[in-house]
Amino acid sequence: MFIKNEIELHQNSVDHIEETFAMYTEIYQISEQIKNPIMHMYPIKDTYDPDGGLSGYIDALFFKMNVYDTENMTVYKDENLHDGILPFKELNVSQIKIFKDLSTMIVLRGEYAISTHHTDVNIYIKE
Repeated sequence: MFIKNEIELHQNSVDHIEETFAMYTEIYQISEQIKNPIMHMYPIKDTYDPDGGLSGYIDALFFKMNVYDTENMTVYKDENLHDGILPFKELNVSQIKIFKDLSTMIVLRGEYAISTHHTDVNIYIKE
């Protein structure tokens, strides 16, 4: 079974996406501390491999994640596949929504450390 969404966007929305992403400079190592991060999750593939072996959470899809640092205007585009976000302590979630590019967008308030080295994304509050 294939799951696919296609949404027609107005040109104003296309312009908004392009303008928003153009404001950020790509970095290749995630910052140790990120203030007010925005995370975009892009679904990539099933956690079952073609032979039926499960290599992630049974109820999740693997995704790639971009982490936007709104203070330094940088973006870290993680190439690893993830299947969940594990918060350590309570997070100050400002918004969760579907962005115009069909990614799931999570907006946090506060200072955080984000680790993306394994299939889980770990989020720690910086104190």
